Amino acid sequence: MAAVDRALCVIARSSTVAMRLAPGRGDRRLLLSYSVQVPLAAEYGSLVFWMADAYAARLHVAGLAPALLAPAWDWVSTIDPDLTGRHVVSTTMDQLPEGRMFVKPALLKLVECPAGIWDSGDFRRAARRDGAGGSMRVQYTPQILRLDHEHRFVVRDGQVLTGSPYRVAGRAWHRSLVSGRSADALAFARTAVQALGEDCPPVCSLDVALDRDSGRWLIVEANPLWASGPYSCDPVRFVDAVEVANTTGTGRWAWTPEETQIDRARREEPVVAVSRDDATGYVEFHG
Repeated sequence: MAAVDRALCVIARSSTVAMRLAPGRGDRRLLLSYSVQVPLAAEYGSLVFWMADAYAARLHVAGLAPALLAPAWDWVSTIDPDLTGRHVVSTTMDQLPEGRMFVKPALLKLVECPAGIWDSGDFRRAARRDGAGGSMRVQYTPQILRLDHEHRFVVRDGQVLTGSPYRVAGRAWHRSLVSGRSADALAFARTAVQALGEDCPPVCSLDVALDRDSGRWLIVEANPLWASGPYSCDPVRFVDAVEVANTTGTGRWAWTPEETQIDRARREEPVVAVSRDDATGYVEFHG
């Protein structure tokens, strides 16, 4: 077996999710972690992390986080509204105006208040029940769009590498999900990335969708690739881009957790680097 220089470290409680990335990856070690250990301490520098941002915050608190690259939390508010089809405001929860709007936590994933159409007062109450404070970063838009044929694309250095539909006609992603508009989605994603130029994150998952009312393709959002689901993306290109996003997070594109994430991470059992591989395991997989 050929030597493998780096291992994909999947910090997740389910190996089922992790193994979506395995087929076609070639010789690679897949390290399954369960949120509290990052083995082996001597091999820490050879790990490529694919994880939820909650775990990334725990690595940050423990002083173990790599140089993670991510779109700025308010990035979508800075780009041309012609590409988004709406005016997106990035602010904090305590600055959220009254009224009914589309609103979402900018960084957190909260069970009580997922992205959606909310009365702002209801959103604040739900977020507080989930432990968020007034400084939590949020994004909102008063325009309510009806989106379909939602696709995710992997972007690296101005190139669209691979993509997948993730919601079509109200149906969420599953292995057999297809869209008859995937070619159009890809063409728009390439055009959007070119139009963004240096304002496009060097590595990210870029979500686009078709506005059912205007018939236009629009950018929905961009997320850290190391915290994004691969759906049906090409696993080789996905993992290779995740590796880059683990090592190039500097300046404008450096990921840092927000206050609520840090507070949560400090309340959880800390992530530690250990000298022995006791609680996790390597799995070899081949193309």
